[in-house]
Amino acid sequence: MNLLKDVKLLFLPNRCLHCKTIINENVSFLCLDCSLKLEYAHYTQTDDNPIKKIFWGRINLINATTLYIYQKNSPIQSLLKELKYKGLTSFGTYAAKAIISEIDQSPFFNTIDYVIPIPLHPKKERKRGYNQVELFGTTLANYFQVPFVKNALIKTDNNQSQTKQNKDERYKSVKNSFLANKKHDFHQKHILLVDDVLTTGATLISCCKALQKEHTIKISIITIAYAI
Repeated sequence: MNLLKDVKLLFLPNRCLHCKTIINENVSFLCLDCSLKLEYAHYTQTDDNPIKKIFWGRINLINATTLYIYQKNSPIQSLLKELKYKGLTSFGTYAAKAIISEIDQSPFFNTIDYVIPIPLHPKKERKRGYNQVELFGTTLANYFQVPFVKNALIKTDNNQSQTKQNKDERYKSVKNSFLANKKHDFHQKHILLVDDVLTTGATLISCCKALQKEHTIKISIITIAYAI
């Protein structure tokens, strides 16, 4: 068994997911240099942070935070690409555990009743095989000891990727793309919405409005990263 493992490592060595440097087989995701380049947001200790301000005048939030600051060509971009398109779901669990260590010291996320992920369109999820924020969300739900409700929101439009859209195009693209699943009753509950990357906030705003149309609820948001 050890011989087979050694042969595998010889031809398929463990590499940093950003710079591709060969790293020890017991190291996860990044080499030391790239790990040190991860930029942490540290927004969880305050309710007056740049993420919450994105939603001012659009939706009412209890709080919002993120783990990392996202920039192009950065290690976090490489990690999220692997998470989203190449099945690196274990990074979702890792990111959740990292932000849980911040939540432990924060007074702002102690009344969560349900955790809800931003959904993919069913066709897209079947093609990809998974929702990239599911393990991030379920890990948080386990921490809060509350239900993770995967089907609380329904994606009705199979929109094109928003990657190359400007702010106005993003809002228009997802404005009416989500519905609240009427099977669930969240009346007077505190909902935590989770997603991978926050950019303009268009998708999260659309989801919040869909939920608030059906329920009188409180909403907070946690994402893995925030694109500045």
